[in-house]
Amino acid sequence: MLLTCERCCMLQCQKISEEDPEVLEQYTYTEALDQGYFHDVAIKADTGKIFKVHSVILSMTAPGLAWTSTPPPLSGLKEDILETVLHYLYTECLPKGLSEETARDCIKVVGKLPGLENFTQICQSFLKNTALKQQIVSLIADMHACADRIVDLFKCRQRGNTMVPDDVLSHNPAKLCYVMKQALREGAIAFSKYMILCDLFARRSGELPREERHDIIKYTKTRFHIFIKQLHEFFDAFKTQLSYKEPEQDDEIATYFLPELEVSLSMLTKFVEDFKSALDTAISKNISDKEKAEKTEKHKKDVKDVLGKTLKHALHIRELKKLKYIHDTASGKFEFFLDKAGRFNRKSVHERKSLISSFLQTLKDREAPLIIQRVEQFAFMIEEKWKWKEWKYLFKLTSSKMAWTVSKLCSYRHTLQPAINELIEIVNKEEFTNSLSMLGLTSETKESSTKEESKKSTKYAKLSSVESLCISPNARDSLTAKRALDLFKKKQKTDMVFEIIIIHDTGDTVIDHTHGDPIEKTESDRDTDHYEIPAHCVILATRCRWFQRALLSGMRESIDKKITIHDTNPEVFNLFLEFVYGGNLDTSHSSPEQLTELLTLADRYEVDTLKSVCEHALGKHVNNETALYLFSMADQLQAKALKEQTVSYIQKHPVLMEGELYIELPQNLKNEIQALTNGEDSSDQETPNVGDIEDMIHKVDLAAGTLSGSTSSSSTTSSVSDLRIEDPARLEACVHQMKEIVGDDVSDEDLMLHVISADYDVSRAINFYFSSL
Repeated sequence: MLLTCERCCMLQCQKISEEDPEVLEQYTYTEALDQGYFHDVAIKADTGKIFKVHSVILSMTAPGLAWTSTPPPLSGLKEDILETVLHYLYTECLPKGLSEETARDCIKVVGKLPGLENFTQICQSFLKNTALKQQIVSLIADMHACADRIVDLFKCRQRGNTMVPDDVLSHNPAKLCYVMKQALREGAIAFSKYMILCDLFARRSGELPREERHDIIKYTKTRFHIFIKQLHEFFDAFKTQLSYKEPEQDDEIATYFLPELEVSLSMLTKFVEDFKSALDTAISKNISDKEKAEKTEKHKKDVKDVLGKTLKHALHIRELKKLKYIHDTASGKFEFFLDKAGRFNRKSVHERKSLISSFLQTLKDREAPLIIQRVEQFAFMIEEKWKWKEWKYLFKLTSSKMAWTVSKLCSYRHTLQPAINELIEIVNKEEFTNSLSMLGLTSETKESSTKEESKKSTKYAKLSSVESLCISPNARDSLTAKRALDLFKKKQKTDMVFEIIIIHDTGDTVIDHTHGDPIEKTESDRDTDHYEIPAHCVILATRCRWFQRALLSGMRESIDKKITIHDTNPEVFNLFLEFVYGGNLDTSHSSPEQLTELLTLADRYEVDTLKSVCEHALGKHVNNETALYLFSMADQLQAKALKEQTVSYIQKHPVLMEGELYIELPQNLKNEIQALTNGEDSSDQETPNVGDIEDMIHKVDLAAGTLSGSTSSSSTTSSVSDLRIEDPARLEACVHQMKEIVGDDVSDEDLMLHVISADYDVSRAINFYFSSL
C-alpha cells in the first residue's frame, strides 16, 4: 500500500499479519451471577434480597476478602450498592445505567475494602467521565443561549396604540448601536464555544468507541436544525426592524454611528496589524526551529533515523506550506480591509454619513430579504441532501480543521498574544475570555496560576468514555481470566473431575472355532489408561454451553460431578481446558496434530472462539502434505475459514488433484474442488458436506426409533445392523450404563440405536431416548 501526503512524501506500507487473532469475546461470569447455579455463598442485602454467589469466582476477583466466613463480606449493604459491587466482581466493569449517586455511595462504603481498589478507581473515573457528555451538551446549550439572546435583542415586543412598536431600534440610534455591539459579542462567545466543541471532539475521537462518536455526531445534527431556525428568526427580526425605518432617520443613525465606527475601525486595524506581524514571526520561528533540529540530528545515521528525519522534514514542509498559504490569504484580506478603511477615513464627514445611509437602505431593500431566502434554501438543502453520511464527514472535517487551528494558535501563543489581547479587549466579555483560557490561548501572570489553568483547560481532553467503563475486558486484558487459569493449573478449590479413558488394542485376535468369527474383547479385557483432571463446575458451566448442559441436566454427570471423555489425548484436553478457563491460547508451540485435535474438541464442545483460533493457526500449516486432509476435516467440522484457506492452496497447486489422497476423498468433496477450481459456485444445497449428511441420518434414525414401538423387533435389528459399529465394546458399555438409568424394559436394539446416534455419548443418548417418548 502506497500512502501519499499532499505530494510532500510517499510512504510504502506492507501489512504484517498477526501471529494469532485476538479473541475479542468479553470475559465475564454474568450468567453465573444471574442464574445462581452451583452457588455456595448467599449475601443478603438490607432489603432482604439474597444474592447467590460463588466463592471460587469472588476469590479470584477480590482475594483479600474471606468469602467463606459467616456472615460473608458485603452483607447488609444497600441493594443497589451490593448489586453494583457484585456486577463488577463478576464482569470487571460497571453496570449500565449506573447513577452518579450510587457510584458515590460505592466509593464511600467499599472504597477501603482490600481487593476493591480497582473498583474504587473505576467509580471515580465514572464520576469524572460523566462530565464529558454533560460538557458537550452544555457547550451546545450555551451556543443556543447566545443565539436566543441575539434574537431577543432584535425582536419587537411592545406595541402602543399605533402600528409601530415602541421598541423599534431605528427610532433610538443609541440603543441600536448598543444592540449591535451586544449581538457581535454574543456571536464571538458562541464561536468560542464552537471552537471548544470541535477541539474536544477531535482530541477524543481516537479514544471514544465508534458508537459513542456516532452518538455525539447525531446529537449535533439534531441541534443543527434548531440553529438554522434561530438564524432564520434573527434575520426575520432584523428585517422587521429595518421595515420600520423611515428615510429621514438615516441621517440621524449615520450621525450617531460614525464616531462608533471610527473607533471600531481603529481597534480592528490594530488587531489586523498585530495578527499579520504575528504570522510573519511564527513562520520565521518555525524555520529557525527546524534548522536547529537538523543540526542536532546530523550525527544520526541509522536507517530508521534517516527515515524518521525524512518524514519529519516532509511534514514540516507541509506545515510551512499551510502557514504560507494562510499568511498569503490573510495578507490579501488584511490589505483589502486596510485599503477600504483608509479610503473611508479619507472621505469627508458628509460622504461617510452618506455611505452609511446608503448601506442601511440597501440592507433594508435588497440584502435582508435575500439573506432570508438563502437561509431557507440552506435549511432545505440540509434536510434533503445532507444525510447521515454527509453530515458525519462534514462534522469530522470541520472539527479536525478547527482543532488544527487551535493547536497552531496554542503553539504560537506568545507570538500571537498581542493580537489575542486586542481581541479580548474588543469583545470585553468574561465568558469569551474564559473560553479562550480553556483553549489555552491566554497567558497568566503567575506561574502557579498558569499551571492550574493549564490543568483545567486540558482536563476535558484526558477523560475516557463512560461506555468503556461498562464493557467487560477481553480475555487477554482480563485479570480474572489470568487468575482463573492460575487456579486451574494449581488444582485448587475444585468440585468436579474429568476422567479421560484411553483404550489400547493389545494382544492377538481370538477366533471362535465353533463359528469361525473373532471374539470381540470387552472394555474390561482391554488395556486402558485413566487420567483425571480436576476442575470447577461454575467456571465450566459459564464458559462452555456444552458443559453447562451436561452439569445441569440432572443426569449422571451432574450427580457424580464427573464427565467421562473418550478418544482424546490428556495433554491436548488440558490445553482445551486452559482455553476455557483463560480465554486465550498460545498456538505458536503447538503441532498440527495438536491443533487438529483441539479443533475437533472445540467443535464437539461448542467453543467457537477456540475453533476460530485453531483455524487461523492451522492455516499456517497448509502445505502439499496436509492440504487435502485439512480440507476434508474442515468440511466435516464446518470450519469455513480453514476450508477457504485449503481451497485457495489447492487452486494454486493443481498437482494435488493427481495424487492418491485426492482419489480417496468422497465424491462430493472432489466435485466441490473441481467446481471451485473451474470458477463455478458450488452451493451447500447441491453438495452437502459429510457433517450435514450424518446429521440427517441421525435425525432419520431417531425418527425411525420413535415409530419403532409398533413395529417388530426384527425391523429395529436390521436398522442397527445397517450402521457401521466402530467400537463394539464401547457400544456395549454405553448400553449397559443406559440400562441402569432407563431400566430393562427397553430393548438392547433401541438403546444401541440411540447410543450410535449420540456418538457414544451416554448423556446425549439419554436425552435422545426421552425426547423420543
